[in-house]
Amino acid sequence: MIELIFIRHGQADSAGENYDQLTETGHAQARRVGVWLAANGYQFDRFFHGGLNRQKQTLEAISAELAKGGANLPAVEIHNSFAEFDLKVWGIIAARMRHGHAEFTELFKQWNQARHENASNKGDIFKQLTGQILKAWVAAGENFTEAESFPAFQKRVLVAMEIHSYATLAMVRQANAPEKQSYLAVTSGGPISLLMGHALGLDLSHTLGLMRRIANTSIHHLIYEKGEWQVAGFNMVPHLTLSERTLV
Repeated sequence: MIELIFIRHGQADSAGENYDQLTETGHAQARRVGVWLAANGYQFDRFFHGGLNRQKQTLEAISAELAKGGANLPAVEIHNSFAEFDLKVWGIIAARMRHGHAEFTELFKQWNQARHENASNKGDIFKQLTGQILKAWVAAGENFTEAESFPAFQKRVLVAMEIHSYATLAMVRQANAPEKQSYLAVTSGGPISLLMGHALGLDLSHTLGLMRRIANTSIHHLIYEKGEWQVAGFNMVPHLTLSERTLV
């Protein structure tokens, strides 16, 4: 049996010049989920992230808290399936949509203002912008050639569903390997929505709809048993109060 736990990175700096770093809130969220995992006796056989700085920072904070609880820490592996889509996609499509799309243009102006004022609604506006950009990206399909297309992104992410085959091979090679393997992957909202949607058998529209509600440092739980992936938990945030939960 393979237990695969996804954790979304902590809050990223959507108000700054570099989105790929955690805010002070994001660092605190990452520590909190690490404390919760340690307090509940979690042990992991493998650690993954997708190579992004915000994912790396989140896993480092989690690892530090697990170590305080006496857990053995495996080496960190970078797995491309857990990387979010390139932010160049966001920029390219946003630049296109700012011309001839009045609603998007107005929303973009609101976001810039909220970002510079560090307004409380900046995250909500960013989510709305991202939703419109994703819709255009998906609709473009393979015709989007300036950066990674959505079909290429989807294919790359879903490779993670084959991770059980690597685990099975490892267990065959190790005479004393445990029958249950537990993996932790720190990733992002896009990969989580695609992987969970695939496991649930959702169509693409409902799969992408999951992304809008995936909280920072939320916990998602898949189990591979008897030849199939089963969903054991989605978007769980037992370590955060309502006021501490964020979406970007």
